[in-house]
Amino acid sequence: MLHDILVKRKSILDQFRKGLTTLDLLREIEKNPDMFEKSFVHQGEVSCELVASSLEFPATEDANALRVFQMLQNFVKSCTKEDLDDFLKFVTGVTSSAKDVLPHHISVSCVDTNSIFSSTCLLELKLPAHFATYAEFEANMRAVIKGSSFTKG
Repeated sequence: MLHDILVKRKSILDQFRKGLTTLDLLREIEKNPDMFEKSFVHQGEVSCELVASSLEFPATEDANALRVFQMLQNFVKSCTKEDLDDFLKFVTGVTSSAKDVLPHHISVSCVDTNSIFSSTCLLELKLPAHFATYAEFEANMRAVIKGSSFTKG
């Protein structure tokens, strides 16, 4: 599965690179990366509202899932800068400053599990659908995101 994901994304990037080369734009980008950076990298500070707006929830009528989605929105909107960086590192796997590569979409779903899971390749966050209170949800989220440390080997 991982191979399929990487191959699909690599082929799209290869086609994009070939298109830029055809237009002779790639050479200009390589000569002046600072000039083109704003076209490819998020500019400015990452805010709680910006991250909350990047969360995508599936359409559902499940009351438990809707409650968990609301808990996640509240959690993200009340994060400190450090918590927000930890959350983005957990979801995206980014080891450098998360503000440089804020994803446009983070897919969130509720599943029948006891664990909080993220797929950094697919930018998916899977949450259990059975939190009794917001305090329980917050404690679990903080434990997971604080425990996510990605290091380059």
